[in-house]
Amino acid sequence: MNLLGKNKFKNLVFGGTFDPIHNGHIKIVEKIIFNFSPEKIYIIPTGNPYMKPKPPIASSLQRLEMCKIAFANFDRVEIIDYEALRDSPSYTFDTLNFLASRNIQIDTLVLGEDSFSELDNWKEGLLLRKNYKFIVIKRNESSQLNLDDKNFVYLDHISLLSSSDIRKKIALNKQIITDTSIEIANYIEDNMIYKNGQIK
Repeated sequence: MNLLGKNKFKNLVFGGTFDPIHNGHIKIVEKIIFNFSPEKIYIIPTGNPYMKPKPPIASSLQRLEMCKIAFANFDRVEIIDYEALRDSPSYTFDTLNFLASRNIQIDTLVLGEDSFSELDNWKEGLLLRKNYKFIVIKRNESSQLNLDDKNFVYLDHISLLSSSDIRKKIALNKQIITDTSIEIANYIEDNMIYKNGQIK
């Protein structure tokens, strides 16, 4: 892992569909806190992820609630509902402007490697690349982006878990207790999410 110093990253945004959130997501946050000691990590579940070929199965409010449950005991984590409460497409550029209007100055974005590779296709992607630092989660142990950028750092591949695999397990009535917390598993069960063959 290419560490650039613990004081480099101060206020981070970690967005995603989190459909559902799982232990892999939580381990990413734990590793970022351990390695970089940021002041705050803002978790932002997307409302309408316009670049996804299919919409999430869980509603934006359900995914928001699962994020709140998952990080309830993390002092440095704050859940932002801005995107989850909007019907319009979720643009990171707009979300960052919203946070700035609330005097929350973000300096770093946390992205998966696939998302980072598509950054130039995002709304104001070139501006985001210019104005923010990035912690990029490796897709696997052998993956490597060819970048020479002082504002970019790789975080080693952490988990083989994927939300799609968890959805498939739930649809097949398999246990997910090793994939996410008991509180999240109970919330999914109580709200009958990802049932009835919804395994996309």
